[in-house]
Amino acid sequence: MSSVLTVEVVVIGAGVAGLKTAHDLLNDPKSKLSSSQVIVLEAQDRIGGRIKTDCTSSKLGYSYDLGAAWFHDTLSNEVLKEAIEDNDISLFNVEEDTYYDDKDAQLYAPEHEGPLDVVGLKLNRVNEDLEKFIELYFVESLSIPDLSLQDVSERFFIQYDRLLTEDQKFYCRRIIRHYELWYGITWDKISGKYSIMDHNGRNLLNKKGYQFLIEKLQRGIPNDRILTNHAVKKIDRTNKVNGKKVAIETTNGQSIYCNYVVVTVPQSILQLKESDAHGIQWVPPLPPNVTSALESIHFGALGKVIFEFDNVWWDPNEDRFDILADETIGIVPFEHLKSLPVPFSYPAFIINFASIHKDNNPKGSSLCIFTQSPLTDYLESHKNEAWTYFKPMLAKLARSGQKVSDPINVITSDWTQNPYVRGSYSALYTNDDPSELIIQLSGEFDGCGILDKNIRFAGEHTISDGAGCVHGAFASGKREAAWIIENIHST
Repeated sequence: MSSVLTVEVVVIGAGVAGLKTAHDLLNDPKSKLSSSQVIVLEAQDRIGGRIKTDCTSSKLGYSYDLGAAWFHDTLSNEVLKEAIEDNDISLFNVEEDTYYDDKDAQLYAPEHEGPLDVVGLKLNRVNEDLEKFIELYFVESLSIPDLSLQDVSERFFIQYDRLLTEDQKFYCRRIIRHYELWYGITWDKISGKYSIMDHNGRNLLNKKGYQFLIEKLQRGIPNDRILTNHAVKKIDRTNKVNGKKVAIETTNGQSIYCNYVVVTVPQSILQLKESDAHGIQWVPPLPPNVTSALESIHFGALGKVIFEFDNVWWDPNEDRFDILADETIGIVPFEHLKSLPVPFSYPAFIINFASIHKDNNPKGSSLCIFTQSPLTDYLESHKNEAWTYFKPMLAKLARSGQKVSDPINVITSDWTQNPYVRGSYSALYTNDDPSELIIQLSGEFDGCGILDKNIRFAGEHTISDGAGCVHGAFASGKREAAWIIENIHST
Protein backbone atom coordinates (compact mmCIF):
# COMPACT_ATOMS: atom_id res chain seq x y z
CA MET A 1 0.00 0.00 0.00
CA SER A 2 1.19 3.51 -0.80
CA SER A 3 2.92 5.44 1.99
CA VAL A 4 0.46 8.29 1.34
CA LEU A 5 -3.30 7.80 1.57
CA THR A 6 -6.21 10.20 1.18
CA VAL A 7 -9.53 9.14 2.72
CA GLU A 8 -12.55 10.72 4.34
CA VAL A 9 -12.43 8.99 7.76
CA VAL A 10 -9.58 7.51 9.76
CA VAL A 11 -10.42 5.31 12.73
CA ILE A 12 -7.53 4.90 15.14
CA GLY A 13 -7.70 1.59 17.00
CA ALA A 14 -9.25 -1.74 15.97
CA GLY A 15 -10.88 -2.64 19.25
CA VAL A 16 -14.64 -2.92 19.64
CA ALA A 17 -15.21 0.85 19.48
CA GLY A 18 -13.04 1.30 16.39
CA LEU A 19 -14.41 -1.71 14.52
CA LYS A 20 -18.00 -0.73 15.33
CA THR A 21 -17.34 2.78 14.05
CA ALA A 22 -15.88 1.54 10.76
CA HIS A 23 -18.52 -1.18 10.40
CA ASP A 24 -21.38 1.30 10.70
CA LEU A 25 -19.73 3.87 8.45
CA LEU A 26 -19.59 1.24 5.71
CA ASN A 27 -22.86 -0.60 6.36
CA ASP A 28 -25.41 1.86 7.70
CA PRO A 29 -28.04 2.43 4.99
CA LYS A 30 -27.82 6.18 5.66
CA SER A 31 -24.10 6.28 4.92
CA LYS A 32 -22.79 7.18 1.48
CA LEU A 33 -19.17 6.34 2.32
CA SER A 34 -17.44 3.74 0.18
CA SER A 35 -14.81 1.38 1.54
CA SER A 36 -12.08 3.44 -0.15
CA GLN A 37 -13.06 6.39 2.06
CA VAL A 38 -12.54 4.68 5.43
CA ILE A 39 -9.35 3.27 6.93
CA VAL A 40 -8.67 1.70 10.34
CA LEU A 41 -5.20 2.01 11.87
CA GLU A 42 -4.20 -0.53 14.51
CA ALA A 43 -0.91 -0.30 16.41
CA GLN A 44 -0.70 -4.00 17.24
CA ASP A 45 -0.35 -7.03 14.97
CA ARG A 46 -3.84 -8.20 15.88
CA ILE A 47 -7.29 -6.64 16.02
CA GLY A 48 -9.68 -6.76 18.97
CA GLY A 49 -8.02 -4.36 21.38
CA ARG A 50 -8.79 -5.40 24.94
CA ILE A 51 -10.84 -8.31 23.70
CA LYS A 52 -8.53 -11.29 23.50
CA THR A 53 -9.97 -14.78 23.27
CA ASP A 54 -7.18 -17.33 23.70
CA CYS A 55 -8.11 -20.55 21.91
CA THR A 56 -4.64 -22.04 21.64
CA SER A 57 -2.97 -22.02 25.06
CA SER A 58 -5.31 -24.45 26.82
CA LYS A 59 -4.31 -28.09 27.28
CA LEU A 60 -7.95 -28.92 28.04
CA GLY A 61 -9.55 -27.62 24.86
CA TYR A 62 -11.09 -24.53 26.47
CA SER A 63 -11.07 -20.98 25.21
CA TYR A 64 -10.39 -18.16 27.66
CA ASP A 65 -11.18 -14.49 27.39
CA LEU A 66 -8.11 -12.79 28.82
CA GLY A 67 -9.92 -9.47 28.61
CA ALA A 68 -13.68 -8.87 28.72
CA ALA A 69 -15.64 -12.03 29.51
CA TRP A 70 -19.20 -11.14 30.54
CA PHE A 71 -22.29 -9.56 29.08
CA HIS A 72 -22.90 -7.01 31.83
CA ASP A 73 -26.25 -5.20 32.27
CA THR A 74 -28.05 -7.93 30.35
CA LEU A 75 -31.40 -6.10 30.40
CA SER A 76 -29.94 -3.22 28.40
CA ASN A 77 -26.89 -4.76 26.72
CA GLU A 78 -27.06 -4.02 22.98
CA VAL A 79 -24.36 -6.53 22.06
CA LEU A 80 -26.32 -9.32 23.74
CA LYS A 81 -29.57 -8.09 22.22
CA GLU A 82 -28.08 -8.21 18.72
CA ALA A 83 -26.63 -11.68 19.35
CA ILE A 84 -30.08 -12.91 20.31
CA GLU A 85 -31.72 -11.26 17.31
CA ASP A 86 -29.05 -12.46 14.86
CA ASN A 87 -29.49 -16.05 15.98
CA ASP A 88 -26.42 -16.99 13.97
CA ILE A 89 -25.39 -20.15 15.79
CA SER A 90 -22.39 -20.58 13.48
CA LEU A 91 -20.99 -17.40 15.01
CA PHE A 92 -22.46 -17.41 18.50
CA ASN A 93 -25.09 -19.67 20.04
CA VAL A 94 -26.65 -17.66 22.86
CA GLU A 95 -28.14 -20.73 24.54
CA GLU A 96 -25.01 -22.87 24.47
CA ASP A 97 -22.29 -20.24 24.64
CA THR A 98 -23.47 -18.35 27.74
CA TYR A 99 -23.93 -19.20 31.41
CA TYR A 100 -25.29 -17.26 34.38
CA ASP A 101 -22.46 -17.97 36.79
CA ASP A 102 -24.06 -16.00 39.63
CA LYS A 103 -24.76 -18.67 42.20
CA ASP A 104 -23.74 -17.24 45.58
CA ALA A 105 -20.02 -17.77 45.89
CA GLN A 106 -18.45 -19.95 48.52
CA LEU A 107 -16.39 -17.75 50.80
CA TYR A 108 -13.06 -18.70 52.36
CA ALA A 109 -10.85 -16.92 54.89
CA PRO A 110 -7.17 -17.59 55.70
CA GLU A 111 -7.83 -18.20 59.39
CA HIS A 112 -10.82 -20.54 58.83
CA GLU A 113 -10.95 -24.16 57.69
CA GLY A 114 -13.51 -24.85 54.99
CA PRO A 115 -16.06 -22.40 53.59
CA LEU A 116 -17.54 -19.76 55.85
CA ASP A 117 -21.14 -20.15 56.99
CA VAL A 118 -22.26 -17.16 54.95
CA VAL A 119 -25.96 -17.88 55.45
CA GLY A 120 -25.78 -18.60 59.16
CA LEU A 121 -23.64 -15.54 59.86
CA LYS A 122 -25.85 -13.40 57.57
CA LEU A 123 -22.75 -11.99 55.93
CA ASN A 124 -24.39 -11.24 52.59
CA ARG A 125 -27.17 -9.27 54.29
CA VAL A 126 -24.65 -7.16 56.20
CA ASN A 127 -22.63 -6.61 53.02
CA GLU A 128 -25.80 -5.44 51.24
CA ASP A 129 -26.37 -2.96 54.06
CA LEU A 130 -22.78 -1.78 53.78
CA GLU A 131 -23.12 -1.19 50.04
CA LYS A 132 -26.38 0.72 50.50
CA PHE A 133 -24.80 2.78 53.29
CA ILE A 134 -21.97 3.79 50.94
CA GLU A 135 -24.45 4.72 48.24
CA LEU A 136 -26.58 6.82 50.60
CA TYR A 137 -23.59 8.40 52.29
CA PHE A 138 -22.68 10.26 49.11
CA VAL A 139 -26.22 10.79 47.81
CA GLU A 140 -27.24 12.78 50.88
CA SER A 141 -24.90 15.59 49.88
CA LEU A 142 -23.49 16.06 46.38
CA SER A 143 -20.73 18.23 47.78
CA ILE A 144 -19.56 15.78 50.41
CA PRO A 145 -15.82 15.02 50.04
CA ASP A 146 -14.94 11.70 48.49
CA LEU A 147 -13.50 8.93 50.63
CA SER A 148 -11.78 5.73 49.66
CA LEU A 149 -13.84 2.56 49.73
CA GLN A 150 -11.79 1.50 52.73
CA ASP A 151 -12.48 4.69 54.69
CA VAL A 152 -16.19 4.99 53.95
CA SER A 153 -16.66 1.31 54.85
CA GLU A 154 -15.09 1.97 58.22
CA ARG A 155 -17.67 4.70 58.88
CA PHE A 156 -20.39 2.10 58.47
CA PHE A 157 -18.78 -0.24 60.99
CA ILE A 158 -18.33 2.60 63.49
CA GLN A 159 -21.90 3.85 63.13
CA TYR A 160 -23.56 0.44 63.35
CA ASP A 161 -21.08 -1.25 65.66
CA ARG A 162 -23.67 -2.25 68.27
CA LEU A 163 -25.98 -3.84 65.69
CA LEU A 164 -23.34 -6.13 64.22
CA THR A 165 -21.83 -9.33 65.57
CA GLU A 166 -18.08 -9.64 65.95
CA ASP A 167 -18.02 -12.19 63.11
CA GLN A 168 -19.97 -9.87 60.83
CA LYS A 169 -17.56 -7.02 61.47
CA PHE A 170 -14.54 -9.29 61.16
CA TYR A 171 -15.50 -10.78 57.80
CA CYS A 172 -17.54 -8.05 56.11
CA ARG A 173 -14.70 -5.56 56.46
CA ARG A 174 -12.87 -7.80 54.02
CA ILE A 175 -15.78 -8.97 51.87
CA ILE A 176 -16.28 -5.44 50.56
CA ARG A 177 -12.83 -5.67 49.03
CA HIS A 178 -14.35 -7.79 46.24
CA TYR A 179 -14.72 -4.48 44.41
CA GLU A 180 -10.97 -4.63 43.85
CA LEU A 181 -11.74 -7.39 41.36
CA TRP A 182 -14.12 -5.09 39.50
CA TYR A 183 -11.84 -2.09 39.16
CA GLY A 184 -8.40 -3.66 39.22
CA ILE A 185 -7.11 -1.44 42.04
CA THR A 186 -7.01 -1.84 45.82
CA TRP A 187 -9.75 -0.55 48.13
CA ASP A 188 -7.56 2.13 49.67
CA LYS A 189 -7.51 3.78 46.21
CA ILE A 190 -11.06 3.05 44.98
CA SER A 191 -13.39 6.06 45.03
CA GLY A 192 -16.11 5.37 47.57
CA LYS A 193 -18.40 7.83 45.77
CA TYR A 194 -18.31 5.80 42.55
CA SER A 195 -17.68 2.33 43.94
CA ILE A 196 -21.23 0.99 44.13
CA MET A 197 -22.61 0.27 40.68
CA ASP A 198 -26.27 -0.05 39.70
CA HIS A 199 -26.60 -2.82 37.12
CA ASN A 200 -29.37 -3.25 34.58
CA GLY A 201 -29.75 -6.97 34.96
CA ARG A 202 -27.56 -9.93 35.79
CA ASN A 203 -24.07 -10.66 34.48
CA LEU A 204 -23.98 -13.39 31.85
CA LEU A 205 -20.68 -15.19 31.28
CA ASN A 206 -19.60 -15.54 27.66
CA LYS A 207 -18.31 -19.12 27.58
CA LYS A 208 -17.20 -19.08 23.96
CA GLY A 209 -15.41 -15.75 24.11
CA TYR A 210 -15.91 -12.30 22.66
CA GLN A 211 -13.93 -13.14 19.53
CA PHE A 212 -17.31 -13.70 17.89
CA LEU A 213 -18.04 -9.98 18.12
CA ILE A 214 -14.72 -9.07 16.52
CA GLU A 215 -15.39 -11.51 13.70
CA LYS A 216 -18.92 -10.18 13.24
CA LEU A 217 -17.75 -6.57 12.94
CA GLN A 218 -14.78 -7.54 10.78
CA ARG A 219 -17.08 -9.18 8.24
CA GLY A 220 -18.48 -5.76 7.39
CA ILE A 221 -15.05 -4.19 6.76
CA PRO A 222 -12.90 -5.16 3.76
CA ASN A 223 -9.61 -6.67 4.89
CA ASP A 224 -7.51 -4.05 3.13
CA ARG A 225 -9.21 -1.29 5.13
CA ILE A 226 -7.69 -2.44 8.43
CA LEU A 227 -3.96 -1.75 8.69
CA THR A 228 -2.28 -3.53 11.59
CA ASN A 229 1.18 -2.56 12.89
CA HIS A 230 0.30 1.07 12.15
CA ALA A 231 0.82 2.94 15.41
CA VAL A 232 -0.13 6.61 15.14
CA LYS A 233 2.57 9.03 16.29
CA LYS A 234 1.17 12.38 15.12
CA ILE A 235 -2.22 13.99 14.47
CA ASP A 236 -1.81 17.35 12.74
CA ARG A 237 -4.85 19.62 12.37
CA THR A 238 -2.92 22.51 10.82
CA ASN A 239 -1.57 20.80 7.71
CA LYS A 240 -4.30 21.04 5.07
CA VAL A 241 -3.35 18.75 2.18
CA ASN A 242 -5.46 17.78 -0.80
CA GLY A 243 -8.38 19.65 0.70
CA LYS A 244 -8.33 17.48 3.85
CA LYS A 245 -8.35 18.89 7.37
CA VAL A 246 -6.15 16.41 9.22
CA ALA A 247 -2.79 14.80 8.52
CA ILE A 248 -1.86 11.61 10.37
CA GLU A 249 1.57 10.03 10.58
CA THR A 250 2.33 6.49 11.76
CA THR A 251 5.53 5.11 13.22
CA ASN A 252 6.13 3.01 10.10
CA GLY A 253 6.08 5.99 7.73
CA GLN A 254 2.47 5.99 6.56
CA SER A 255 0.84 9.40 5.96
CA ILE A 256 -2.94 9.67 5.77
CA TYR A 257 -4.96 12.77 4.98
CA CYS A 258 -8.61 12.91 5.99
CA ASN A 259 -11.51 15.07 7.13
CA TYR A 260 -12.62 13.04 10.15
CA VAL A 261 -10.68 11.12 12.78
CA VAL A 262 -12.19 8.82 15.41
CA VAL A 263 -9.67 8.14 18.18
CA THR A 264 -10.47 4.93 20.06
CA VAL A 265 -7.13 4.18 21.73
CA PRO A 266 -7.31 3.43 25.47
CA GLN A 267 -7.42 6.30 27.92
CA SER A 268 -4.05 5.11 29.25
CA ILE A 269 -2.46 5.84 25.86
CA LEU A 270 -4.13 9.25 25.57
CA GLN A 271 -2.58 10.12 28.93
CA LEU A 272 0.96 9.50 27.69
CA LYS A 273 3.17 12.45 26.93
CA GLU A 274 3.99 12.89 23.26
CA SER A 275 7.66 12.30 24.08
CA ASP A 276 6.81 8.77 25.20
CA ALA A 277 7.66 6.07 22.68
CA HIS A 278 3.97 5.18 22.42
CA GLY A 279 2.48 8.62 22.93
CA ILE A 280 0.63 10.65 20.29
CA GLN A 281 1.75 14.11 19.27
CA TRP A 282 -1.12 16.55 18.72
CA VAL A 283 -0.59 19.60 16.50
CA PRO A 284 -1.80 21.95 17.82
CA PRO A 285 -1.78 20.47 21.34
CA LEU A 286 -5.04 19.28 22.80
CA PRO A 287 -6.77 22.14 24.63
CA PRO A 288 -6.53 22.33 28.44
CA ASN A 289 -10.13 21.25 28.97
CA VAL A 290 -9.34 17.92 27.30
CA THR A 291 -5.93 17.35 28.87
CA SER A 292 -7.24 18.16 32.34
CA ALA A 293 -10.16 15.79 31.77
CA LEU A 294 -7.76 13.03 30.78
CA GLU A 295 -5.95 13.56 34.07
CA SER A 296 -9.18 13.45 36.07
CA ILE A 297 -9.40 9.65 36.26
CA HIS A 298 -6.99 6.73 36.44
CA PHE A 299 -6.53 3.35 34.83
CA GLY A 300 -6.87 -0.05 36.48
CA ALA A 301 -5.00 -3.31 36.00
CA LEU A 302 -7.50 -6.13 36.23
CA GLY A 303 -5.67 -9.29 35.26
CA LYS A 304 -6.25 -13.03 35.09
CA VAL A 305 -4.31 -16.11 36.09
CA ILE A 306 -5.64 -19.44 34.85
CA PHE A 307 -4.51 -22.75 36.31
CA GLU A 308 -5.36 -25.94 34.45
CA PHE A 309 -5.31 -29.25 36.35
CA ASP A 310 -5.55 -32.87 35.25
CA ASN A 311 -8.04 -33.59 38.04
CA VAL A 312 -10.76 -31.67 39.87
CA TRP A 313 -9.88 -31.56 43.58
CA TRP A 314 -12.28 -28.72 44.39
CA ASP A 315 -16.09 -28.65 44.40
CA PRO A 316 -17.14 -28.91 40.73
CA ASN A 317 -20.65 -27.66 41.45
CA GLU A 318 -19.83 -24.15 42.67
CA ASP A 319 -19.78 -21.38 40.06
CA ARG A 320 -17.23 -19.22 41.82
CA PHE A 321 -15.17 -18.85 44.96
CA ASP A 322 -14.08 -15.81 46.97
CA ILE A 323 -10.97 -15.95 49.13
CA LEU A 324 -10.60 -13.12 51.61
CA ALA A 325 -7.34 -11.33 52.25
CA ASP A 326 -5.54 -11.63 55.57
CA GLU A 327 -6.45 -8.44 57.40
CA THR A 328 -3.15 -8.48 59.29
CA ILE A 329 -1.22 -7.89 56.04
CA GLY A 330 -0.98 -4.25 55.07
CA ILE A 331 -1.53 -3.12 51.48
CA VAL A 332 1.77 -2.80 49.66
CA PRO A 333 2.02 0.28 47.41
CA PHE A 334 2.72 -0.55 43.79
CA GLU A 335 6.11 1.08 43.75
CA HIS A 336 7.23 -1.17 46.60
CA LEU A 337 6.03 -4.49 45.18
CA LYS A 338 9.42 -5.62 43.97
CA SER A 339 9.06 -9.25 44.97
CA LEU A 340 6.29 -11.80 45.32
CA PRO A 341 3.96 -10.84 48.19
CA VAL A 342 2.96 -13.40 50.79
CA PRO A 343 -0.21 -15.39 50.02
CA PHE A 344 -3.51 -13.84 51.13
CA SER A 345 -2.12 -10.32 50.68
CA TYR A 346 -5.00 -9.59 48.31
CA PRO A 347 -8.50 -11.04 47.96
CA ALA A 348 -9.08 -13.46 45.09
CA PHE A 349 -12.14 -13.96 42.91
CA ILE A 350 -12.18 -17.35 41.18
CA ILE A 351 -14.28 -18.65 38.28
CA ASN A 352 -14.81 -22.42 38.29
CA PHE A 353 -14.67 -23.84 34.77
CA ALA A 354 -15.70 -27.27 36.04
CA SER A 355 -19.09 -25.78 36.90
CA ILE A 356 -19.33 -23.52 33.85
CA HIS A 357 -18.76 -26.24 31.27
CA LYS A 358 -20.28 -29.19 33.13
CA ASP A 359 -18.69 -31.40 30.51
CA ASN A 360 -16.90 -33.80 32.85
CA ASN A 361 -13.75 -33.19 30.86
CA PRO A 362 -11.63 -36.35 31.25
CA LYS A 363 -8.51 -34.20 30.98
CA GLY A 364 -9.43 -32.17 34.08
CA SER A 365 -10.57 -28.59 34.47
CA SER A 366 -9.42 -25.11 35.39
CA LEU A 367 -9.73 -22.20 37.79
CA CYS A 368 -9.59 -18.60 36.54
CA ILE A 369 -8.43 -16.09 39.15
CA PHE A 370 -8.90 -12.35 38.84
CA THR A 371 -6.14 -10.09 40.14
CA GLN A 372 -5.81 -6.39 40.93
CA SER A 373 -2.93 -3.97 40.74
CA PRO A 374 -0.23 -4.16 42.00
CA LEU A 375 -0.50 -7.95 42.05
CA THR A 376 -1.53 -8.00 38.38
CA ASP A 377 1.53 -6.04 37.33
CA TYR A 378 3.84 -8.35 39.24
CA LEU A 379 2.35 -11.68 38.14
CA GLU A 380 2.04 -10.66 34.50
CA SER A 381 5.78 -10.07 34.50
CA HIS A 382 6.59 -13.07 36.73
CA LYS A 383 4.25 -15.78 35.45
CA ASN A 384 6.38 -18.57 36.91
CA GLU A 385 5.69 -17.30 40.44
CA ALA A 386 1.88 -17.34 40.17
CA TRP A 387 1.45 -20.87 41.55
CA THR A 388 3.76 -20.14 44.49
CA TYR A 389 1.51 -17.24 45.47
CA PHE A 390 -1.88 -18.89 44.93
CA LYS A 391 -1.25 -22.50 46.01
CA PRO A 392 -1.78 -21.88 49.77
CA MET A 393 -4.90 -19.87 48.95
CA LEU A 394 -6.39 -22.43 46.58
CA ALA A 395 -5.67 -25.19 49.11
CA LYS A 396 -8.63 -23.76 51.01
CA LEU A 397 -10.90 -25.07 48.23
CA ALA A 398 -9.78 -28.71 48.46
CA ARG A 399 -12.56 -31.21 49.11
CA SER A 400 -12.21 -33.60 52.01
CA GLY A 401 -9.73 -36.33 51.16
CA GLN A 402 -8.56 -34.55 48.01
CA LYS A 403 -4.95 -33.53 47.55
CA VAL A 404 -4.12 -30.25 45.85
CA SER A 405 -2.26 -31.09 42.67
CA ASP A 406 0.10 -28.83 40.79
CA PRO A 407 -1.25 -27.30 37.59
CA ILE A 408 -0.43 -28.80 34.22
CA ASN A 409 -0.66 -25.37 32.60
CA VAL A 410 -0.55 -21.73 33.67
CA ILE A 411 -1.96 -18.92 31.52
CA THR A 412 -1.85 -15.24 32.43
CA SER A 413 -3.07 -12.03 30.87
CA ASP A 414 -0.40 -9.54 29.80
CA TRP A 415 -2.21 -6.20 29.73
CA THR A 416 0.25 -4.31 31.93
CA GLN A 417 3.11 -5.54 29.75
CA ASN A 418 1.45 -4.36 26.55
CA PRO A 419 2.65 -0.82 25.72
CA TYR A 420 -0.48 -0.20 23.64
CA VAL A 421 -2.82 -0.97 26.55
CA ARG A 422 -0.91 -0.52 29.84
CA GLY A 423 -3.65 -2.06 32.02
CA SER A 424 -7.31 -2.96 31.70
CA TYR A 425 -9.78 -0.06 31.63
CA SER A 426 -10.64 3.21 33.33
CA ALA A 427 -10.76 3.08 37.13
CA LEU A 428 -11.76 5.74 39.62
CA TYR A 429 -9.37 6.62 42.40
CA THR A 430 -10.56 8.69 45.35
CA ASN A 431 -11.47 12.22 44.18
CA ASP A 432 -11.56 11.23 40.50
CA ASP A 433 -14.48 12.62 38.48
CA PRO A 434 -15.54 10.56 35.44
CA SER A 435 -18.14 13.06 34.25
CA GLU A 436 -15.58 15.56 33.00
CA LEU A 437 -13.82 13.05 30.75
CA ILE A 438 -17.10 11.81 29.32
CA ILE A 439 -18.27 15.38 28.70
CA GLN A 440 -15.06 16.32 26.92
CA LEU A 441 -14.62 13.19 24.82
CA SER A 442 -18.17 12.09 24.00
CA GLY A 443 -18.78 15.06 21.68
CA GLU A 444 -22.35 15.23 22.93
CA PHE A 445 -22.03 18.60 24.63
CA ASP A 446 -21.69 21.89 22.79
CA GLY A 447 -18.62 23.91 23.60
CA CYS A 448 -16.74 20.92 24.94
CA GLY A 449 -14.14 18.62 23.48
CA ILE A 450 -11.44 19.77 21.12
CA LEU A 451 -11.95 22.88 19.08
CA ASP A 452 -13.01 21.46 15.73
CA LYS A 453 -15.59 18.73 15.54
CA ASN A 454 -13.77 16.64 12.95
CA ILE A 455 -11.80 14.96 15.77
CA ARG A 456 -13.99 12.46 17.60
CA PHE A 457 -13.37 10.01 20.46
CA ALA A 458 -14.85 6.61 21.20
CA GLY A 459 -14.15 3.84 23.68
CA GLU A 460 -15.26 2.58 27.08
CA HIS A 461 -13.90 5.72 28.76
CA THR A 462 -16.07 8.08 26.68
CA ILE A 463 -19.52 6.89 27.69
CA SER A 464 -21.53 6.75 30.90
CA ASP A 465 -23.81 3.76 30.23
CA GLY A 466 -21.51 0.79 29.93
CA ALA A 467 -18.28 2.52 30.95
CA GLY A 468 -15.50 -0.03 31.21
CA CYS A 469 -17.57 -2.64 29.36
CA VAL A 470 -17.78 -4.12 25.87
CA HIS A 471 -21.30 -2.87 25.28
CA GLY A 472 -20.20 0.64 26.30
CA ALA A 473 -17.35 0.62 23.79
CA PHE A 474 -19.74 -0.80 21.18
CA ALA A 475 -22.29 1.97 21.83
CA SER A 476 -19.62 4.67 21.65
CA GLY A 477 -18.52 3.45 18.21
CA LYS A 478 -22.12 3.42 17.05
CA ARG A 479 -22.52 6.97 18.38
CA GLU A 480 -19.52 8.33 16.49
CA ALA A 481 -20.40 6.63 13.21
CA ALA A 482 -23.91 8.08 13.40
CA TRP A 483 -22.51 11.56 14.09
CA ILE A 484 -20.14 11.43 11.11
CA ILE A 485 -22.82 10.12 8.76
CA GLU A 486 -25.19 12.90 9.78
CA ASN A 487 -22.49 15.57 9.68
CA ILE A 488 -21.23 14.57 6.21
CA HIS A 489 -24.76 14.72 4.84
CA SER A 490 -25.36 18.15 6.36
CA THR A 491 -22.19 19.77 4.99
